[in-house]
Amino acid sequence: MLVGIDAGTGAKRWQTPAADLTGCGSTPVDGQVVCFGYDRVIVGYDLTTGDATRTPTTWFPFAIATLDDRVYVAEGDIESDDVRVHAGTLADPDAYWSRAFDMGALWEDPLFDALDVSHGQGVFTLGADIAGFDLASGKPTWTTTRDRCTDADATSGALLVRARTGCGGDEVTGSDLLDRTGRTIATSNSGVAQTLSIDLPTDDTVPVLLGDSGYDRRTGSLLWTYSGLISAPRETDATTGTAAAIFGDVALLQDTDAHNTTGLDLRTGHRLWRTDTTRFGTILGWDGHTIVLSDYTGLWAIDPRTGALSWDIPFLAVNTDTEALTGFGQLAAHGEGHYTYASAQTIIGLRPLRH
Repeated sequence: MLVGIDAGTGAKRWQTPAADLTGCGSTPVDGQVVCFGYDRVIVGYDLTTGDATRTPTTWFPFAIATLDDRVYVAEGDIESDDVRVHAGTLADPDAYWSRAFDMGALWEDPLFDALDVSHGQGVFTLGADIAGFDLASGKPTWTTTRDRCTDADATSGALLVRARTGCGGDEVTGSDLLDRTGRTIATSNSGVAQTLSIDLPTDDTVPVLLGDSGYDRRTGSLLWTYSGLISAPRETDATTGTAAAIFGDVALLQDTDAHNTTGLDLRTGHRLWRTDTTRFGTILGWDGHTIVLSDYTGLWAIDPRTGALSWDIPFLAVNTDTEALTGFGQLAAHGEGHYTYASAQTIIGLRPLRH
């Protein structure tokens, strides 16, 4: 069942059957949430009414992505390396282009994030195979591999960050930065990889993180190095990256071993602030001004440039039932300090207090 909720009042606007959905695009297209199921149908749900529009296909879709007015669908037999990506609309899913890719994986592999179209280029990942493609034409632009010795993630500026790991384990041996042509424009031999839960730089003038340094997204030039990007626990020889998220031109660093959180100016590599804490939580998002985090006790927000606490809401202050509100929920930011938070059993709306 799919339910539409008024973000301002919490009132239920509509409810519609949504059985057997496998995945949905992250952003609406033409006022509709676009999804797919294993019944070979692409379906859109109108955000205002909940009405469903179904487009039958002959495909076996396994991944979907949405951007602006386009719907991107990956389909085919992945275990036979017989797959295609289509770009189109809800009514005509291959209206713009269709491209075949000589790639494959196992059906048991995670496929929900096989398509990425949100970083300036298309990135298609199946098993050990990764391919870049032009969003407008579908033309393949580069290919690389991701095996037990490498991992890779797309980032803004049509870039790919590829972390190299020791083939006998998980130890990181370095990182590479690939541009939209697949060319390596920067290499770091630092023994850490930065794992970002949210990656929202202002634009391509904000450096990208490789290991303990910041690199120019456009040229790959080394700009600065900051030792706080590496956490080195005293009781082990292991090192880990501390960068947890990027908001605008600030990186939020969480060092759970040193028990501190830091705001790092990405343009200069200088520390903006540091707070000693044992409360780290899950980073849920931001509204362009404040970062919202959660743990099992509640929600709180901080200013990324100062580290100052903006507000703190214990779950028990909202509902004394300990099961009603829990951590690990989903947050939507609506602007001007308005949010919706959905946990397993309860949805709440937040708005600024007026004095």
